[in-house]
Amino acid sequence: MGFFLHRLNIALGALALAAMAVMPGCEKSPSTPSPSAETPPAIEASRAGVLGPLLPLPPVAEIDAAQVALGKRLFFDKRLSHDDSISCASCHPPGRGWVDGLPVAIGIGGQKGPINTPTVLNAALNFAQFWDGRAATLAEQAAGPVHNPIEMGSNWPEVIAKLEADAEYPRLFAAAYPGRGITAETISAAIAAYERTLLTPSRFDAWLQGDATALSEREQRGYRLFLDVGCASCHQGANIG
Repeated sequence: MGFFLHRLNIALGALALAAMAVMPGCEKSPSTPSPSAETPPAIEASRAGVLGPLLPLPPVAEIDAAQVALGKRLFFDKRLSHDDSISCASCHPPGRGWVDGLPVAIGIGGQKGPINTPTVLNAALNFAQFWDGRAATLAEQAAGPVHNPIEMGSNWPEVIAKLEADAEYPRLFAAAYPGRGITAETISAAIAAYERTLLTPSRFDAWLQGDATALSEREQRGYRLFLDVGCASCHQGANIG
């Protein structure tokens, strides 16, 4: 699915720069090394630093399968909202790159929020959550929409009561979090566990890890331009953020 290659598209948005390089009046400077598919990716990446400004996505960490399965179920459960109309997936639909694509988020009762919805893809790698960084962790972020009156408009006591009345949830929580039961902490932790699996490795990651054939020559030329014109001054790390 194209959305799952969004990281490659971000990193190689520099392809537009590559196209400019062959347009009249936009020829490459003689000082710019000519592209070569045989140049080791690690050497190319190192042009802006010892390890380079961009890093490959790490593999998905080993996470308890029961916690991930529970978190996935909660992520798609509309009972986390006050009127049972909205789930996490309502604003983060998988079929649209885990983001609704709207100018602003839509909450219960059709209420409009003040800002657009960020994707949860690779969100586990963010150094802070929400656009303004007010949440330090994925688990902390999960509590925000639940309590926001114009998003899910609910609260933990209400949500917990709904989940405890379900025939399956008590058993699932007992398996995922033995001895802890259904609590605000275990709900948030389970959702965060699921979101940590939503990583999107691409050909670009393979190239950064040393596969010189993973990108075309034109794509590699685009990345060189990405570095040369200074895009990496703001776009760095595994999340290119």
